[in-house]
Parts: sequence; C-alpha cells; structure tokens
Amino acid sequence: MSITSLEENLEKAGLTAIEAKIYLFLNENPQKSEDDISKTLRISLEELKNALSSLKAKGLIRIINQDKYDVTPPSKALEILVDIKAKNMESELANIKRQLSSIREILESKYWESRYGIRDELLLEPLEDLRSMEVKTAKLISEAQREVRIFTASFEWYTKIREVLLDAVRRGIKVRVLMRVVDEHSQRRAKDLLENGVEVRSVLEDWYPVRGTIIDGNKLLFLIWATEKKLSYYKPHYTENAGLIKIFLDAFERRWEKASSIE
Repeated sequence: MSITSLEENLEKAGLTAIEAKIYLFLNENPQKSEDDISKTLRISLEELKNALSSLKAKGLIRIINQDKYDVTPPSKALEILVDIKAKNMESELANIKRQLSSIREILESKYWESRYGIRDELLLEPLEDLRSMEVKTAKLISEAQREVRIFTASFEWYTKIREVLLDAVRRGIKVRVLMRVVDEHSQRRAKDLLENGVEVRSVLEDWYPVRGTIIDGNKLLFLIWATEKKLSYYKPHYTENAGLIKIFLDAFERRWEKASSIE
C-alpha cells in the first residue's frame, strides 16, 4: 500500500492530513526532534507543534529524551483511533437524534392532521419537568378569571405558589383544593389556605396517582406518579382539550363530594 493510501486511511480514521504525515514519518523514523520533522516534511513549526500536541493528546505519540518524538506502536495506535472514531460517531448520532426529535412533533402533528383531522397540539403539550409545571401553574393561576381547582397529595409545593394563589382569592377567584390532611405539616398548610379564603377538603384515598390544576374549567396541568413512593413520574402535561378536561373535572367533583370537610 502506498504512502498516499496510508495517509488517506488514517485521515478517514480521524487524523488530519498533517497528523497522518507525522505519524507515518515517525513510524519509520523514530526519535526525531521537532526540527527534524519540520524540515523533512516541510511543515512550519507552528503547524507542527499543534499537530504534535493533538497526536500526544490522542495517545498516538510520546516524547523521548526531552525533545525527541516516537509513535505509539501501530496495533495500539489503531485501537485508539477506532475508539476515538466510535465515540465521535456516538456523539454525532446523539446530535442527529436530538435534531430529529425536535422536528418529530411537527411531523407527527402534520401527519395525523392531514389524514384524520387530529391536531396533536390540541391534545397534550408535554412539560419539561416538575419545575416547569410549577412555573406554568403559577402563571395560569395569575391569569384565572373564575375558578381554580387543585388536586394534590399533601401539597408540599404550596409555598411555591402561595402568593399567586392567595392573590387570586383576593381578586375574587373561587379556589378549591383537594389534598391529604394527615400530619402536622399538611394540617398547617390546610389551615393557612382556609384562613385565606380557600375552600379545602381532605381526600379519603390513601394514595391517588394524579396531581394537577384546572383553571376556569378550560385549562389543565396534570402529572401522573408511577409509584406511591414518588420514585418516578410520567412527564407533566398541559392541555386545553375539552374532552380531556371534562374527564378531570368529573373526577375532581366526585372526589370533592366524597372528601371530608376541614374544621
């Protein structure tokens, strides 16, 4: 195989043209100084230093006797190049997946709408995490016009929306909260809500997997816990779909009727 072919193969494996020339040169001419390499290959010292630094970082060359260079044995060097190439391809593949994921929802939406008249955005909008859900909940409560219904467990996140929730009450918004009042902390939250004009009832279930907020009967944020111990949950969602909201409204009202009043 010619030198040119060897260089091309090393370039395909991830080396630059200069790096490939240097490696092949040192493979046949061990323990050469920077001056030797620069003069023989006719490479400027600046380009040479950058290439040597890159080869050393990759583990393909080593320094001997302070100022002389030699290569890592070819069998080891080629293993290193394969590993580097594999990692680069994994990174490139991950980027491609992220890019495709970003357009998936657009493509899916147009696919189903064009065939069945279903507009995906009218069903569910995924939210990134719990923090995103809390921020959007606070925003929607601040924009409420008539009523806010909250269904939760012990309402541990109450402090994060307390001000905006109580401001809604002051604006004349009817606020109802379904929660579990089972210990000192939840009792304290329930008492604070009641004292500030919020209607509160304690649910009868030991555990209920769904948490969320319904705003004015036409906006819904919800989260479904996968386990009672809160080890994992399904991504939060927001929707304005009337059919989905009707299901949650009916469930809220049934639970509200069965829940216990708090004195």
